[in-house]
Amino acid sequence: MAIVLFWGALAYGEINTKGHKCLLPAQDFMEVDNCIFSSKTGQLFIAPTYIKELSFEKHGLAVLYSSEEGWMYVNRKGRVVISGVAAMDNGADVFHDGLVRFTKDNKWGFADVTGKIVVPAIYDCAFNFENGLAKVSHGCELKCVDEGCEYFYFSGGEWFYINTRGKIVKKDIFKEDSHEQRRTD
Repeated sequence: MAIVLFWGALAYGEINTKGHKCLLPAQDFMEVDNCIFSSKTGQLFIAPTYIKELSFEKHGLAVLYSSEEGWMYVNRKGRVVISGVAAMDNGADVFHDGLVRFTKDNKWGFADVTGKIVVPAIYDCAFNFENGLAKVSHGCELKCVDEGCEYFYFSGGEWFYINTRGKIVKKDIFKEDSHEQRRTD
């Protein structure tokens, strides 16, 4: 534990010594204790002993899950660069056109591979980008398909397209139910 605290203090300043559990997807979702810590400024990072347990993709990011923080992307140094990543098929959503969906305060936004928020979390619903455009909505609702809400869809609202910079490029594309069935975690 002293090594973890020493590393965290060097890398991120003073840390919260109480770590959260996390699941390591690359290790068949093995749950481990004291995996995620936060600095005094709120920056999340994982204990260095677990970095080697992660599977990093081409952008140098690995996915991690915590019941307290949800799905997140972690860089090779163990710093959480994107938290609140949308869930898709019992895992973290993946990048589309260089951006990934995340949620904050029940709103949807998009972040890039560095963790920079490109489109703030201001939309009530959002689909992934495809060919440089994403369908987003104000006023839509998430509706459960089944009792446990394992599957859901977006319903109602005013829908429109945005580009990868967040600029609205086409309004009022439809106002009906959008049946993107997704699995939650």
